[in-house]
Amino acid sequence: MSEVIRMLYEQNDSIHNLYVSVSNKEIFNAQQMNDSNLIDIRSMTKSIVSLLIGIALKEKHIKSLETPINYYLPDAPGHIVIRDLLTMTSGFDIDDKNLYGLILKSKDWVKDILDLPLSGQGDFRYKGVDYHLLSAIISKSTGLKMSSFAQIKFFSPLRINEVEWESDPQGVTVGSTGLKISFESLVKISKLLINNSFDNNNEIISNDWIKKSIENCISTNLSYGDYGYGWWLKSYRGNVIYRALGSGGQQILINPQEKISVIITADSKTFNHIESEVLSNKILDVIMAN
Repeated sequence: MSEVIRMLYEQNDSIHNLYVSVSNKEIFNAQQMNDSNLIDIRSMTKSIVSLLIGIALKEKHIKSLETPINYYLPDAPGHIVIRDLLTMTSGFDIDDKNLYGLILKSKDWVKDILDLPLSGQGDFRYKGVDYHLLSAIISKSTGLKMSSFAQIKFFSPLRINEVEWESDPQGVTVGSTGLKISFESLVKISKLLINNSFDNNNEIISNDWIKKSIENCISTNLSYGDYGYGWWLKSYRGNVIYRALGSGGQQILINPQEKISVIITADSKTFNHIESEVLSNKILDVIMAN
């Protein structure tokens, strides 16, 4: 099995790192970059933010997913709740292709996001602004920058110490992207997910939160799949698989029923999400055939 996966890995020079495990047993691990090198995981950041929301709920910093976001951000519309941000159904009228223009001009991202017009609340629309507001809410509710909260409550318990995370001009940790961690750190996170939130018998995230994150999904009509709480959801041979995805083919794939994890990082300029999905599907096919 590992030799077939190696052949798949070696077919494309754009792939930097590939990790495959089944039932916590490492099947394949190839790295072109040193473990200490930090990887820009791009929009996979959103999935980490979702895990942090789960921790904030567990520790009662955040009341519930139905709490209006103006409880934490007073200038926000009163009808938008935290769940709407997690599922990207807030209705803020902006696409990610226009986000760079807003960010380039803005000196206060949160304020300018909240000033955006609203259109189509309840409909999925892929936009990083929702996750930046989640970062601001974590900060308001915990009294810590989200990056600090993450280090204390998530990264440190997993013994992840080398982390870089960008902030906006107001010091709010960027919620939609901007996280850099090592490949070995991604492996640790995948093991946590496979083990249903437990690391060495220590429950870091509520197991119930992970279940809710992949059960409560919104239809997207996109090839990536449907969208849960920060995770892309698809079916594979009757099993639900969930994925953290970043541009350029960055991917963490979890098949919880079969306890399979696949992690791919690649050159974002020469690799894309379609190639990444083709690769991960071939790997799943190889595993399930054995």
